[in-house]
Amino acid sequence: MLYFKTNQYVPGKGDAWMYYECNDDKSVRRYMTYIPGTRELDTVPNPFIKKLQRPEDLEPATEEEFFHLWPPDGTEPAASAQEVIADELQRQGVHARKHFDPNMTIVEAMAVHPQVAEVFAAFHLGGCSGCGVSEIETIGQVCMGYGIDVDLLLDVLDELMVDEADGATQKVASEPGEAPAEVD
Repeated sequence: MLYFKTNQYVPGKGDAWMYYECNDDKSVRRYMTYIPGTRELDTVPNPFIKKLQRPEDLEPATEEEFFHLWPPDGTEPAASAQEVIADELQRQGVHARKHFDPNMTIVEAMAVHPQVAEVFAAFHLGGCSGCGVSEIETIGQVCMGYGIDVDLLLDVLDELMVDEADGATQKVASEPGEAPAEVD
């Protein structure tokens, strides 16, 4: 097993430490977030995200560090915030769109289209120092935390892809001397 850690400041709470337990290929088996200042611990035994983002930016950790915080074997950890929010969104009937899903992390969403950050900023998510949006949080977590309508944000994000496809159609159709081509 490989172990990694990283930290990020959370306004009003202090440093939050993420600890990852990974297979030898660096795929994530489980992870947790620990905030020493508040003693909050959020364990994710079966993460949706199985790939480390920028593993070269993480610090190595030890097995002892990981298991010092992880609940001992034989105990069932409480549902993670990620799992609770995913269940709540499902209960509310929030569903994935063609390109965006409420369970995607912020970094995954930003990789889909270059204007995703602009959409988040328009919703006042992560655009200022008071909005500590973490790229490892899911879209659903961020929306629930800031009181944003998840369905509305997902619709706006998916419109980016429609606008892009419409722009491609207009560009192809506007070339002089050629018949408009259809773009899928």
